[in-house]
Amino acid sequence: MKTIVAQVENPELVEKRHTQIFQAAVKLFARKGYHQTTMRDIAAASGINLSYLYRYISTKNDILYLFYERLHTLFHPCYPDPEAPDGEDPVRQVRRIIARVLEMVHEYREEFLAMYTESRHLEPDSLRAVLSKESALIQSLDHIIRRGRETGCFQTQDPFMAANIIQYLLLIEPLRGWNFRKRYDFSAFVDSVTRFILRGLGAREETNTFASPNGSKTKRDEA
Repeated sequence: MKTIVAQVENPELVEKRHTQIFQAAVKLFARKGYHQTTMRDIAAASGINLSYLYRYISTKNDILYLFYERLHTLFHPCYPDPEAPDGEDPVRQVRRIIARVLEMVHEYREEFLAMYTESRHLEPDSLRAVLSKESALIQSLDHIIRRGRETGCFQTQDPFMAANIIQYLLLIEPLRGWNFRKRYDFSAFVDSVTRFILRGLGAREETNTFASPNGSKTKRDEA
């Protein structure tokens, strides 16, 4: 686990300043990119004097890591803890994860686009920490899919591969949204992605509400 070293001992103040820095970096990285954003830009946007900024972070890469770390924390409430007791229907769990993550990514789509396009600038230790957080989310999906196989909800033969593909698809709007928006409103987009994922998992047959590209609702049986 990577730690950003601060010279200030008050953890509440460090958290407050890190939040200010993150909020400034989100807007700047999304608009200008990592390389074009200067420390002076971040200081001005965060309202923290440049000389004081270095009391809360050591390098510009710390800010990029903070940017990733804070965005990743938005994901975690959407995924169940793999260590928690199992009780909910796996199909319902997958549906809920899809809906929550797509809604959150939709709200922060510019920030997530910046996150993935700027990942190449992370230093090795920061990148390892970010990938570890990503792996934890995939592990949660993998656990649900494996349990779904055991209970007959899913038919996929490779839960780990399925979990990785699903995680990628949940982030497709920032990468391909410019094309989807020509045909789908957001509700229809969520319904279409949900059906695609459940069919890929070989989910048991059930009747689902399907939103057509023009937003109208129809009833179809899962294949």
